[in-house]
Amino acid sequence: MLKILGYINNDLKKITLNELSEEYSLIWIDCYAPSDDELLQLSKKIDIEIEELKVGLDEQEVPRVEEEDEYYLIIYKAPLFEEDITTTSFGIYIKDNIILTLHIDKIKSIGKIYNLLKTKKPKILLDRGKGFFLYNLLNQITLSYSKIILNLEDELDKLESNLLQDQNNITGEILQLRKTLVYFHKALVSNKDVLSILKRKYLPITTQDDREHIEDLYYDTLQLIDMETTYRELLVSMMDMSLSLENIRMNQIMKVLTMVTTLFAVPVWITGIYGMNFKYMPLLNNPYGFWIVMGISAIIILILLYVFLKEKWIK
Repeated sequence: MLKILGYINNDLKKITLNELSEEYSLIWIDCYAPSDDELLQLSKKIDIEIEELKVGLDEQEVPRVEEEDEYYLIIYKAPLFEEDITTTSFGIYIKDNIILTLHIDKIKSIGKIYNLLKTKKPKILLDRGKGFFLYNLLNQITLSYSKIILNLEDELDKLESNLLQDQNNITGEILQLRKTLVYFHKALVSNKDVLSILKRKYLPITTQDDREHIEDLYYDTLQLIDMETTYRELLVSMMDMSLSLENIRMNQIMKVLTMVTTLFAVPVWITGIYGMNFKYMPLLNNPYGFWIVMGISAIIILILLYVFLKEKWIK
């Protein structure tokens, strides 16, 4: 699917591939999960090989900045909202007055930029050139990471509360959050390297002001990496605590079972002896023999209970 916006004389227009022209000061093409025919037409119009465009569609590509003869390629990582929150790579191609975002997955941050352009004055985002628009695009992605990580802080508070209340079945939630943070760590570190190049390298697509904005974005990303690392370490600690509490619960259960076994071990031993096929045994013919044996067994059980209570094994 192709969405094309052209900016000319403080006016934003929705155009088609056939209407691409150098008259526009800036053209943004957003290409989401394109068909083979759309990719072919796009390749012909902007004069970039299909194989090179497919690089931007590979969600496993490593973030980087490439300087080609006629265009620049930036691979960047964005959060991906599916059943689980993960990350995906997408491509940003910059050539002449065209900025092309190419992605196989639906990226909410790009959708937000598109809505901003359609609902507010586009002059704010487009009048300052390609570099400033690139900054806003990358900034929107960074904001998405930030919002998710801040929401994870609330999730961590809930998990910690459930853990202290000795609730079960939180191990799966801890593992899921930790998995998300691992994805984020890899993505943010890779994005940091891209921002490092963009902020210090004098590329024709960015001005000095753009590089200063990107430098702020670089430090925001560093802060997100620190937050993510802290939360990940906290999750590891919570996992260790959860396993420790589970071991304590199992030990309590084994302790109760051991005490029950101990209480009835001697009576079972006594009754086992009287189950043996001997003709002569103490109290065997005594009319009160059964009750005497039961009384002895009860006394032994009471003595053992007293010992357990004195040693505070039973609370």
